[in-house]
Amino acid sequence: MSAATTALVTPAATPAAQLNRLAAEDLQALAWLHERERTLPTLVELHASGFCQTLSLLAPTHPACVELGACLSELGHLPADVHATCNDDMAVDYAAIYLTHAYRAAPYESVWRDEDHLMMQAPTFEVRAFYSRFGYQVPDWRLMPDDHLAHELLFVAHLLSDNHEREAVRFLHTHLMTWLPDWAAQVGKRARTQFYASLAQLTLACVEQCVARLPKVAVIPAVRSSPTSSCGTATPC
Repeated sequence: MSAATTALVTPAATPAAQLNRLAAEDLQALAWLHERERTLPTLVELHASGFCQTLSLLAPTHPACVELGACLSELGHLPADVHATCNDDMAVDYAAIYLTHAYRAAPYESVWRDEDHLMMQAPTFEVRAFYSRFGYQVPDWRLMPDDHLAHELLFVAHLLSDNHEREAVRFLHTHLMTWLPDWAAQVGKRARTQFYASLAQLTLACVEQCVARLPKVAVIPAVRSSPTSSCGTATPC
């Protein structure tokens, strides 16, 4: 093989890089489910495509996969005359978790870490600063602040896609995992539909497995932040 030909050969991805890419795809799929309400037909189609049996972070036999898979399968076999009722029930659950915070399960880090449980406080800006170190910026923080669950999942996926493993695990330890377990527990306790309760548990299980796969690094433990901004919106958790 000539030197010129050799220069055109792209090195094969390492096993670690391949695992990172697959884990990033899992987190992107979860973020897609959390960023906005998905309709019943969309969820049924998602299940038909193999979600969540094809996740790389969890085996198909993991309890969280089995539970959500069974829920999606059941949704796909509902009689046509109950589709509207089911859609309404899921819409109420989505609003109570992600919009009105009626379940006290706001999907924002600041609400869980700020001592007054407010949005757009110090944790939000800490997350934004972490993003900026890697040239990452959310599309419109006024509609969905930087520390929304979907954004944090997408950022970890971004780091993994670029093989920034050590920074990914630092972000997980100092940000996402400081509040995700409490959020998942609250959603599991308050949600009225099995889909959202199961989705919360699946998300936590995937992130926990992601942490377990990544290198062990020393991190400074996150602390509960005091309110530092006057733009916070009261959102008790």
